[in-house]
Order: sequence, then C-alpha cells, then structure tokens
Amino acid sequence: MGMRKPLIAGVTVGLAAVLATACSSSSSSTSTSAQGTAAAATGSSADLGPQAAALQALYSKAVAAGQTSVVIYGPSSGTDQQEYAAFKAAFPKITVSGVPVVGPPMDAKLAAEFSSGKHIADIAYTGSTDMLTYGQSGWLTPYTPVTVASSSDLAPASVGPNNQFYGASTAVSGIVTNSNSSLPVPKQWSDLENSVYKGKIAMSDPTATGIMADTFAHLALLPSGAKVEEALKTNDAQTFPVTSITGPLTAVAQGAKGVALGTMYSFYLGAKASGAPVTFSLLNSDNYDTSLYDGIIKGAPDPLAAELYENWMFTPDGAKAIAAEGSFSTVVGAVAPQGLPSLSSIPLQPTIPLDQIVKADNDAVNSAKQSWGG
Repeated sequence: MGMRKPLIAGVTVGLAAVLATACSSSSSSTSTSAQGTAAAATGSSADLGPQAAALQALYSKAVAAGQTSVVIYGPSSGTDQQEYAAFKAAFPKITVSGVPVVGPPMDAKLAAEFSSGKHIADIAYTGSTDMLTYGQSGWLTPYTPVTVASSSDLAPASVGPNNQFYGASTAVSGIVTNSNSSLPVPKQWSDLENSVYKGKIAMSDPTATGIMADTFAHLALLPSGAKVEEALKTNDAQTFPVTSITGPLTAVAQGAKGVALGTMYSFYLGAKASGAPVTFSLLNSDNYDTSLYDGIIKGAPDPLAAELYENWMFTPDGAKAIAAEGSFSTVVGAVAPQGLPSLSSIPLQPTIPLDQIVKADNDAVNSAKQSWGG
C-alpha cells in the first residue's frame, strides 16, 4: 500500500506534469523532426495522405505569417504529448501545447478571453455538449478540413452544425479494477446492482454534465438502463467532481475503492505505465464511448496554424498518434490503440444524434439530481 500513493499522485497531477515536461523539452525528437523536415521539403510523406501538398502549403503560409504555435484547451490536452510530438515531426517550426481544462473552468477561461478580447486559445478540443454550446455562443469559426473528403469517411455524429467543429478522436471507457483485488469484475451494467459492490464503486458526479451524465443518457435508451443508476445509488457509489478526471481511477489504484466506472482507456494506460496496480476491462455489451471535437476559436491568435493542426488530425499520421495515446481516430478503419480491438468490434451503447445530445444530457443531469441531490 505504501508505494501506491506516490504512483497515483503522478496520475492525478499527470496532466499538468506531462504538459510541463513537454513545454521544457526541445531536443528529444531531433531525428523525427529531421525526417519531418525532409518530408516537408518533398511534400511526399505518405503519412500525410493525399492532401500532403495542401498541408505543406498551409504550413508555409502559417510560418510566413509568424504563426508558430497552437494552444489547445480541453480535458485530454495534457495527455496528448505523442500527438503534439508527431505533429511537430511533420511541421517542425510549429509547437503545439495543451491546457488541461474541462467543464465550467474551461467555459470560464474562454468567456474571459472573449470578454477581454485577449485570446490565448486557438483550438477547443472537448465533448459535444460543450462544443455545441460554444458554437451557439458564436465562439467558433466554421472550418472544413481538406483532409476530410466526406462526412461518411468519419464515425457517425462527427460533424458539428455548420462545420463549426469536427470529431477527431473517440475514447472508449471501461471498468477499472485493482489488480490485487479479488472483487469480481463486472461484465455488464446490471452486475453493478449486486450488493457485493456496495461501498466499492467510484465514478464521476452524474449531477453535472460529464462522462457519467452522458453514460446515463445513453443507458436511458436501453430497457434496463434506468435500474443501473438506482442500483449505483443503493450501493453507495462514491462520486467525484467532473473536473477530477482521474479521481475514480486514483481511488481504485490506491485500494480505497474496488471498481472505477467511466475510465477512459487513455487514462488507464497512463496509470498502468506509472506502475499503478490496475486492470482495464470492457463490458460484454453497451460500452460507453465519446468523441472529442476540434473547433477553431474565433479570434484565435494563430488561425492558420490551428487549421493545419485540425487538418493533420485526420491524416494517417494523426490517426496513428491518436491511437498511441489510447484513443481511436474518427476516421473509419483507422488503427486501434494497442491492447484494444477495432472500434467496430466493440459492442457500444446506442449513438445519440448531435442535435439531441444536449437535451439528453440535461435530462440525465436533472434525473440524477433527483436521485443524488445537487
């Protein structure tokens, strides 16, 4: 037990720590940067796909305009270092950095920037509910990546209204248990109704927009879905603020809880790599998945560089980098993260169309408040 706490402390603060490390590093990718430079010179990199020449032209235009950085706000931006490094290998004169922020704090940061007119963020990279709100607020600049030939090339519900944002990655969440625990691993949502899990479940707060509220919104489409939330309340599931992205994972890794719900595979990979005693399992049916969407902020300091990054996310090179982080590219048929099957072979919950997701999530939040308070 004595060794687990410092290992997981690295997970809970890992977003900021990894970000700080990335921002201070300059020489570790010399060889890949050189390869990227050579590819840029020829415009022939297969990893950039059929629009390689267009991307190289946009790169030259951005650099000529003095746009050599991209700042991304979002819940996973602090753990996207492999994506940032892969992008820089192809376009070495532009540096990407992420600010790990989610939910109300992200809303507040963007609102303050629009109020002052002093913009820092170039790209918002977060879930559909927030992106729809940002679009309705006039905070996003419509943009269609040239690397997206057709919306049919992407997973369902990947294109926002008026092309204000595009789904770039899909994260699958599962059940995380402590490797040293003898607690049975749930195989389906109804298993969580068993009293064996009483006092042993950790999850995000369902009374605020976030992963569990969205999970319950999807479960509500299933005949047995309503019973799951009631059972979790009966079994005294501990809830963590939606801003505590790795809170449930931390609780299980430290042995304080036995099961963490709604843990994204990418965060599990980070915990596992740090030495945490955790195991990731998919359910036999109705696994939760969520897409993160890229949108260019209106008034972004580096709009050309932001366009280049958004285009790059849909290239073969971008898809590989997304997989390396533990998520799936939304490009149909893209490579799967190591340790997971193809996205098409994972039994997922029903998809909620983008134009219905805000109402569905709000209904789930209101329902949760009746059960959990808040």
